[in-house]
Amino acid sequence: MSFDLSAIDPVRAGRTAPEPTAAHRARSGGAFADAIKAAHDKVDTIPSSPPADVMEEVLAAQRAIEDMHSRGRQLHFDMDSGRVRILLQDLDGNTIKEIPPSHALEIAGGRKVE
Repeated sequence: MSFDLSAIDPVRAGRTAPEPTAAHRARSGGAFADAIKAAHDKVDTIPSSPPADVMEEVLAAQRAIEDMHSRGRQLHFDMDSGRVRILLQDLDGNTIKEIPPSHALEIAGGRKVE
C-alpha cells in the first residue's frame, strides 16, 4: 500500500464543532469519569469535525505540503515492503531521495525542510 499527500480542502477544514452549552458544561463538570460515561452513553456518535487543536495541526500540515509543492517537491509514502519508506519526489513523481523515518519525525516536530 502506498499513498501521496495532497492538499486539504480549506473550506471543509474551517468548520468546527459547536461549543457545548453552559447547561451541558455545568452538568458534566468536566471530569474524566464524566467524559468516559458520556462516551459510553453515545457509542455510535462521531463528532462532525475534529477538535480545534487537531484542526490547527491539520492546517499546519497542509501549509507544509503547500510549501513543498511550491518548491516543486512532494512526499510519497510506500508501505508495500512492510516498512515505511518516505520518498521525496519532484512533481512528476521522480524520486529525488529517500528520507529516513527519523528525519521525517524531526520535520514533523518543526525542523525546516531543506
